[in-house]
Amino acid sequence: MKQFQYHSAALLLGGKLDPSLIERAFRLRPIKASAELNYVNKANVKLAAVQMSLRPYRSLKEVIAHLQNIVEEAQNGGAQLISFPEYVGLLPLLISPTFCRLAEDFIYGLEEQAQDKCLEMIDFFSEQLSEMLFTCYYNTFALLANRSRLYIHAGSTILKSHGRLYERCFLFGPDGETALEQDKIFLSPREKTLGLCAGEDLELCDTPLGRLAILPGKDSYYFESAKAARQLGAQILLCPVSPAGQEPEVAQRCGPWMRCQEQAVYAIAPRFTGSLGSFTFQGKAGIFGPYEATRSRNGILAQSADGQQNSVLVSRVNLDYLELPVDLYASDHNPELCRQLSAAYHDFPKPLAHLAALEGQGK
Repeated sequence: MKQFQYHSAALLLGGKLDPSLIERAFRLRPIKASAELNYVNKANVKLAAVQMSLRPYRSLKEVIAHLQNIVEEAQNGGAQLISFPEYVGLLPLLISPTFCRLAEDFIYGLEEQAQDKCLEMIDFFSEQLSEMLFTCYYNTFALLANRSRLYIHAGSTILKSHGRLYERCFLFGPDGETALEQDKIFLSPREKTLGLCAGEDLELCDTPLGRLAILPGKDSYYFESAKAARQLGAQILLCPVSPAGQEPEVAQRCGPWMRCQEQAVYAIAPRFTGSLGSFTFQGKAGIFGPYEATRSRNGILAQSADGQQNSVLVSRVNLDYLELPVDLYASDHNPELCRQLSAAYHDFPKPLAHLAALEGQGK
């Protein structure tokens, strides 16, 4: 690593992320307070999933303006809760051209399995960047929630706690206070190798919008985590999904969409898109529910039409529908199978004559 260059860039970035600059950005560009939480009806809860396209920023003010634009778009759709993508807490790194290159080098190192080089970058992040990024992340999203008077699920960030690195998610209430914290529980082998630590507990919180749980990344791809959340009374799962490369839609549906069908819950899956170096993030943000809770009977309440563009999806959910009996085959439609079954039964041979005679004799 270019130690001097990176240490200098860290000092410069620290000056650009000063908490006073966050307050100033919100003063210069205030957000109107939403009235959507003044009256909450469990049959008409409005959720928003954010799809953000990655791009470099010139300043913290530009990062905050981008987040404010997203919140205002969700407000215009009547959203009461807004969910941001996984790792959104690392966005301020894109202010620095040096750290944009560092992020590209890190992803390239992962692809090439250059473990020593990646571990060196992780150590630098832990010592020089994690604290300043977390402070900026926490203050920014707390103010977004407080000024908008909405629930804001701030995706996730990488946080150093007691000398260890965790991926931690935060849900902020309309007062700007933390309503829920959740560490990622299921780590990939690569994340373990890089030194991340897994969470041990699944936390839930009660809100006027229902009982919420957060399943970041691959946590929403495991049956057990969603089952545990549902048994604890969860009605809505917040599932910031890991940035993905060339991943087919069938593989994407093995996550939050599938959990909704198994456990009769709603799920919000925000995503990042765009490119970072040679790596392209793909996938579509979505809001999902059980078959019986979706008008089209396909488990999709809202989904981005394009996996490469910015979008804010807002959808109404009815918590009463979660009590309906689950039918995993409600959306099955297989005309060819129906045709073959119809033909098979139509051509089924008639009862043999001696069997018909026996039936006539009551034997």
